[in-house]
Amino acid sequence: MESKRRNMDDRAGQFLSRIAASRVLPSLPQVLLKLLEACRNEETTIKEIAQIINSDSALCGRILGIVNSPFYRRAEKIVRVDDALFQLGRDAVRSIAVSASIHHVFSRVNGQSPFNMKLYWHHALLCAVLARRLSEKTAFKAPELSFLSGILHDVGRVVLWVHFPEEYGKVLADAGNRSELLLEGEARMGITHAEVGAWLLRRWGLDAFTIDAARYHHEPLERIHGAFPLIKIVYAANLLADMPDSDLSRSKVVRELFGLGFTDITDMLSAAREEVRELAESLGIQVAPVELPQQPREGKDGEQGDVLAGEVRDVALLQTALQGLMDAVDRDAIHKAAREGFEILFGTPAVLLFVHDRDRELLVLRDTGGSRLPPGQELTIPMGRNESLPVQALTRRAVLGSRDLRDRGALTIMDEMLVHLLGGEEILCLPLVTQKETVGVFVIGADRAAVQSLAAETRLLTLYGDQVAVALRLDQMRRAQARLYQAGRLAASSALARKVAHEVNNPLSIIKNYLKILGMKLGPDNAAQDELRIVNEEIDRVAIIIRQLTDLTSEKERVRQAVDINGLIRDLAAIIEKSFSAASRIRFHLDLDPALPGLVTDRNGMKQILINLLKNAIEAMKQGGSLFVRTKFLVSKDLEEMAGKAGGKAEQHMEITIRDDGPGIPEAIRQRLFEPYVTTKGEGHSGLGLSVVHSIVRDLGGTIQCESAEGRGTSFVMRFPLNGSVKKA
Repeated sequence: MESKRRNMDDRAGQFLSRIAASRVLPSLPQVLLKLLEACRNEETTIKEIAQIINSDSALCGRILGIVNSPFYRRAEKIVRVDDALFQLGRDAVRSIAVSASIHHVFSRVNGQSPFNMKLYWHHALLCAVLARRLSEKTAFKAPELSFLSGILHDVGRVVLWVHFPEEYGKVLADAGNRSELLLEGEARMGITHAEVGAWLLRRWGLDAFTIDAARYHHEPLERIHGAFPLIKIVYAANLLADMPDSDLSRSKVVRELFGLGFTDITDMLSAAREEVRELAESLGIQVAPVELPQQPREGKDGEQGDVLAGEVRDVALLQTALQGLMDAVDRDAIHKAAREGFEILFGTPAVLLFVHDRDRELLVLRDTGGSRLPPGQELTIPMGRNESLPVQALTRRAVLGSRDLRDRGALTIMDEMLVHLLGGEEILCLPLVTQKETVGVFVIGADRAAVQSLAAETRLLTLYGDQVAVALRLDQMRRAQARLYQAGRLAASSALARKVAHEVNNPLSIIKNYLKILGMKLGPDNAAQDELRIVNEEIDRVAIIIRQLTDLTSEKERVRQAVDINGLIRDLAAIIEKSFSAASRIRFHLDLDPALPGLVTDRNGMKQILINLLKNAIEAMKQGGSLFVRTKFLVSKDLEEMAGKAGGKAEQHMEITIRDDGPGIPEAIRQRLFEPYVTTKGEGHSGLGLSVVHSIVRDLGGTIQCESAEGRGTSFVMRFPLNGSVKKA
């Protein structure tokens, strides 16, 4: 006898060692779909998510197993799923749901197997509800622990089926609906589902009472009489859960264990069945009554499995498309990766990315997807009181297409322009929203059939849009943090500048006095008087810059006057060429448009821009080279056409280009070129020059772009409106 028992123990040990590397246990696709949907919806509460998880033993066990693991180092074990979710957080639960879904799709558990997942789910949930109600009716007042023990009591059956489908499948087929035959078959295998369940619950770190409730729920009644209350409750709930209405003999056991009346038991059973029915209905699960044969039901289950497989496919596709977003290091790279990811997922290259500018309440085009726009133009869509499709999509947070609005005659001119710009027949707008904050909009252009096909992929569109929104929002937060840091550094620089301003102004005053004396000695007709005038003006400008440096963070009042830009460039070129180019072998080339009209602007601000850019170009060409300065009067045909569509007049622009044939700017620096403290010159340089240039250009109402490639020189192109006003900084 002892030898036989030892052999049985050895066989059980072999089973458990094979189970030790346990795979994720399967759940019903309906439950997984509901959980995925709940996790995606930011309005769903933790309590609602917990209710879904509580209905499924595999999910319930996995959540509690994770939160009770040594990683969390908890002194007390958590037995409520609600408490576990607060510990883990929504993102962790979403990851668990996705993982379980993937395992379900690729597992061998299906509707045609001897193991019926739906009936198992129904029995476990009914047992849990009955256990909770029994706890409330008896002296053992622990309804949550009773529910947990009830939902997990039969988990060993799933483990045996997942790991030993052939052997356990034969046991199930031979046993039918009779539990005594099932236990005999399991004993012949070498281990029972009660033993496996207790072993697994111990590995999950659950409490001893829950483990023993699973271990003893098939013990003889005489052994149960002396057991702890929780073991009695789960034992009785398991009996009642399988009791058909035509055979109420099992109620005698419940009366014997707890002293409840027959009516109390039948009422409790009816109420528990109704509770489970309502929950099953909310999840879209249909379960046959216990009297019917346990035949697999396809149809609806197969459809739900297909839907879940679609969810898993979407997750797999997203991983590929999101790689570019994860690798992106700055805003432009994120914009480019977002559009390219969209093309990878949906095969649609005609995509525009608009980002929500909260300061100006505009949607600003950030990535054109190759669509041709007029030079120097920023395509924006006002958010306030705007009926255009992108604004509606973002405001309503819904995927919207132009076809419905076109049929109702509700397309705006902006919508039609976007259709033309993208070169398709229709547009589809995908809002980008994260944590209730609007981030931007994708505008997709395609023919009608392609847009209709895209509209059918709403789930995948939304999933991708959510990920892009998160990436964009994180970048916005990073940039805001960087601006705060830079503001602190600028404030510190201002404090230092105030300390040295007085000392610097003294020698400047002395130099100005000497220049005045020198001019008097030379006489008014001397040819050097013009050069002395330029030097004197530069000293005055240095004094102004020093005053401004005492508070780098304050706004500046720009003094507007008519400025001859060509004349200003000639004056600066003359003094810079004599100061720098002879020693550094720099050759100046001026190409100044004689038709260029005067510009009403801040002369000192414009002078500071030009000197900074010219000086940077000369310092970049350490071995000598050519420096090209060009001005051009622009009346763009593209601008006229765009303005004609809007019924307005095209603006005239002045373009100033400063180009060198130096070594170029590295890509990593070029991405952050106009940020403070970014420099290519090494130690001894503040890195403020180009940041100041960018700030002044913007203050004067212009735009500046940099084109550079390592080994092929650098070009700065500035454009200023000639018929626009100079704005205050």
